[in-house]
Amino acid sequence: MFSKRRVLRRLAPALLAALAIAAFAPACGGDDGDETSAPPPTTAATAVTAATPTESPAKRIEARLTGVPGIVNPANLSWPRDVEGLNGRRTIKEKPLKIHTMSAGIDEITLSLVPIERVVGVGSATKNPDTSSFASLVKNLPTVAREPEAVIASGANLVIATPTQKADVVAAIESAGVTVVQLNLDPTPAGRLNAILLLGYIYGEEERAIALADEVEARYRKVVDVTGKKPDTEKPVVAHLTKYTSLYMAGSGTTGEGIITAAGGRNAGTLSGIKGNQQIGLEAILAANPDLIIIPMPGEAGEKFKAELMAEPTLAGVPAIKNGRVYVVPPALYTTNSFANVRAVEHLVHILWPSEFPVADPPQFSLAGQAR
Repeated sequence: MFSKRRVLRRLAPALLAALAIAAFAPACGGDDGDETSAPPPTTAATAVTAATPTESPAKRIEARLTGVPGIVNPANLSWPRDVEGLNGRRTIKEKPLKIHTMSAGIDEITLSLVPIERVVGVGSATKNPDTSSFASLVKNLPTVAREPEAVIASGANLVIATPTQKADVVAAIESAGVTVVQLNLDPTPAGRLNAILLLGYIYGEEERAIALADEVEARYRKVVDVTGKKPDTEKPVVAHLTKYTSLYMAGSGTTGEGIITAAGGRNAGTLSGIKGNQQIGLEAILAANPDLIIIPMPGEAGEKFKAELMAEPTLAGVPAIKNGRVYVVPPALYTTNSFANVRAVEHLVHILWPSEFPVADPPQFSLAGQAR
């Protein structure tokens, strides 16, 4: 993704654009309805300079946090501290010990930064193994509904809201004296790291956030440093398909595209001129003629859809169908609004290039207190 001491500089702009992990569209699955993010902000991230080995820990942290959108004064590592959200500037008076977030993806980042004891509860999506890889970790936490009354009753003194959260919901929670920071989630690789660093700053866990960002970056770079060198002529065409009430294919500007591209494939939807997650008919699959199909859906539903595709006579000549290269993949990795997308890249790159990437089941990232 990015360098150890910078948010963006080492990653060339062209590669960043090609490998961007885009926002989720509704057909991708559920992250508490937060599949869409606000437009990525213009940031000063590319101007960040590295701290030297002789600098103090505070200066090193300041250097890493400089340019991260939302952090008002990266030199201020004491309390209170100010951050800028979509709902304006907010002051965090002291280190928050009762945290609640309104997104499964933000829950995943939070639980990787702070001890679970500081999280007062999570939404149902975080407890669902089909939508979060953290479900087993949070099974004993209270389930908090998304209504303002339930969020206030949770006892949280800090709430992290999603970009799509309605203004009246945010206002209602704040009217009870609860601090709310509404994040502007940038779904590019740089944005994923910035979200880790911003939340680490909000929670008073700057060192842990830097360690996690380095860990995420290193694993991402391990893949794209290899797949980015492969010629397009060698890359298989991969279709990202889901079917609930309707059939959808992921096109340009989607998480599916970003994962496929990073893993060394060519996105069938993008090649077909599809933008976003579009509803399609079987003829679109036939026209895309993919070498491989991935289905990020829960097991039973995904296997049923796979069987339908394999049995469809009109698709019999499609290489993915003909060669049996149709895979039901874990939606908890492929359809979350967090750095878990990197695990989806690791999962898919094994399918596409097994000899170079022999690990089939990528491990979870470290949690708070487990920094490597």
